[in-house]
Amino acid sequence: MLRRSKLIPLAAAAFLAVTALAACSSGGGNSAGGNSTIIACGDEALSGPYAQIGETDNWGATAYFHHVNAVGGILGHKIDYIVMNNQSSASESELIARKCILSDHAQFIVGPESGADTEAALPIAIAYHTILISLSSGWQTNGYPASELNSWGFPGFYDVFYEDQLASVQQLIVPRHYTRVALLEDNCGSVCLANQGTVQQLASQYGFKLVSTQIDQVGATDVTPQVLAMLAAKPQIILFGLVPGTDSITAIRAVRAQNASIPISECSACELPSFIAAAGGASVMHNIYVLGSMQDWLAAASQGTSAKAKQTAAGLQAYFAGMKSAGYTSANQLDNSQEGWDAGLEINWAVTSAGTLDETTVMHKLQNLDINTLGTVWARTPANYENISQVLAAMEVIAPDGGVTLYDK
Repeated sequence: MLRRSKLIPLAAAAFLAVTALAACSSGGGNSAGGNSTIIACGDEALSGPYAQIGETDNWGATAYFHHVNAVGGILGHKIDYIVMNNQSSASESELIARKCILSDHAQFIVGPESGADTEAALPIAIAYHTILISLSSGWQTNGYPASELNSWGFPGFYDVFYEDQLASVQQLIVPRHYTRVALLEDNCGSVCLANQGTVQQLASQYGFKLVSTQIDQVGATDVTPQVLAMLAAKPQIILFGLVPGTDSITAIRAVRAQNASIPISECSACELPSFIAAAGGASVMHNIYVLGSMQDWLAAASQGTSAKAKQTAAGLQAYFAGMKSAGYTSANQLDNSQEGWDAGLEINWAVTSAGTLDETTVMHKLQNLDINTLGTVWARTPANYENISQVLAAMEVIAPDGGVTLYDK
């Protein structure tokens, strides 16, 4: 499946460069002169409700910087990647951002994962003129002030929530002629709560009705009341606007306790073997449609004939090689660690394009990002950091034996 947003012309993509990352912070970072080490700091959720995505993000970033160092770093500078656990907490994310810049003299911050945590860390990075690559879903929908949307912080990934809803509509709701749709979304800040507006817009465009929207708290252990309210509205399908991990697991268990077969889509990062086991096994995943694993993204891209599809396939092949070279060989590690890898690709492209380690120059390059990061095709401008011409991704289903297959409507 090729998942598309607005289509605009794509300039040359350059994500296969093997050198990467560096710059000197103009606000407390050490000067990257001579052969000094470049500090990249991971502000990651390794515990708490965002831990599933924090862990995979960290694997991807670790593997990427390992790959960069194996080929000599950039301009002779090796990367020292320092990871700290923000515990899925906005206050911890802010403290880590300060420590990264003022104590560790980081030139780059990778993370945090959530919009709320990024909202706390972002002003610190901006104040000290340090590049931050957020791994939260979306950018404009996170509710950041306009002054922060076009400054030293950048989105490291596409708006997964929006693309999940669009894929669900185009691949399931429209082909199956569903007219009654329910939505379960987290109260994880503006980006999650934007799901209702997105689905309502899609409903008007595609001719279905949003019959129920239910909201739960991030990390909730029981969403049975919300599920009962949704099912009382007699939907034909349930859409998820949930944080990957425990929230989705809790919701699946609650829905399946009441209805064993109602379709659920799109379950983001739900293809991991650990997730399937925690949700109750492969049988529970019947009629649940998930954002595909990197292996199925590669399978989908390999079927394409466009230059973009070929670029995506080549990038994914490099991703798998890099992950395995760093020692990440399990399905859990390989299937969904692309966000951390993507952040490294962004920085790589900006630095190599700038031809310098000056962080202000690198920042200006990031404002004009023109790259295909494993299927996210960027055409960024200084006025729109989230300008993405296309997303090439895959929807998949879980087989009874726990295997995954591409979904073909």
